[in-house]
Amino acid sequence: MNYMTELYLDGNNITSTLPPHVGNLNKLTMLSLSENEITGTLPSELSNLKDLTVLSLSGNEFTGTLPSVFGNLTQLAELLLDANKFTGTLPLELGNLSSLTHLHLWQNQIVGTIPSQLGNMYMLRDLNFDNNALTSTLPSELGNLVNLTGLFLYANQLSGTLPSELGNLEKLIWFGVSQNQFTGTLPTEIGNWKDLFWIRVNENQFSGTLPTELGRFKTLNWLYLFSNQFSGTLPSVLQNLTSLQAFSIYSNQFVGTLPSWIGGFKKLSTLYLGGNQFTGTLPSELSLLSELNYFGIDSNNFTGTLPSWVGDLSNLTLLWLNDNQFTGTFPPEIGNKLDLEDFCLSNNNFTGSIPAEIQTNWECYY
Repeated sequence: MNYMTELYLDGNNITSTLPPHVGNLNKLTMLSLSENEITGTLPSELSNLKDLTVLSLSGNEFTGTLPSVFGNLTQLAELLLDANKFTGTLPLELGNLSSLTHLHLWQNQIVGTIPSQLGNMYMLRDLNFDNNALTSTLPSELGNLVNLTGLFLYANQLSGTLPSELGNLEKLIWFGVSQNQFTGTLPTEIGNWKDLFWIRVNENQFSGTLPTELGRFKTLNWLYLFSNQFSGTLPSVLQNLTSLQAFSIYSNQFVGTLPSWIGGFKKLSTLYLGGNQFTGTLPSELSLLSELNYFGIDSNNFTGTLPSWVGDLSNLTLLWLNDNQFTGTFPPEIGNKLDLEDFCLSNNNFTGSIPAEIQTNWECYY
């Protein structure tokens, strides 16, 4: 057994604790026990596994703190401890793992700050701390992680502004910091990210206008900015985001008329603009969004009549028009052509009766 180099026991309903004598397998390079029901704390004897390159303990019932002796496993490339019940703070010694490429600690109960020492993990490509209870600000040293492609910090209690040093992460593809308490503006340095696929900064306290650098992300698929305090008009450079599939900016303070260039987002399936201060009529160019599934423009100040071309958006399943200032009669085309699952038009100034096509085809929320 002392000559074993790889041990895979994933998904075997293993219970009990991880025994200390696992440290006797000092030739191991890979130890994977994911998706079991292993309980208890991690034995310090794991530090004997000096040749370990992969330690995967995801999806178990481990408890206790992360041992500082992890810092001795300097050959580690992947440390996957997500979906457990770990508590306590992140050990500073994690910064010794200069060969690490993947660090997964999401869905635990880790508290405290993100140590600046993590900036020493120069090979890191994937950093996921989602769903913990981390606090304080982001260390500027995260800008040293120049090989990072994914930064996931969703659902913590992080605060302060985003450090400008994040602009050094030129290989970043996924950036998710939603459901925190971040403030300030989005730094212009994010324009250095060359191949961004999605950005999620929703449900924070970001403010100010959107930086024009957002228009550089021609590969961007998802742009989630909702539930912040962004203001101003939508910058025209956003029309460059022709790969967008989801554009969600509801519950902010955006103003002005809806720009016609949104009609150029031919791949768009989700468009949520509710809870802002948009005015004017709906531009006819929106009729070009043939892939649209979810269209929400509620709680704004849109005026004019509801155009009949809305009925041509044949893939729509959700249409929220409520709490605006639309007038005129309701076009029957919407009832004839659409198969909506969620529809709301309350609190407008429509006149006349609800067309029979709408009343009989699906449940409406008037």
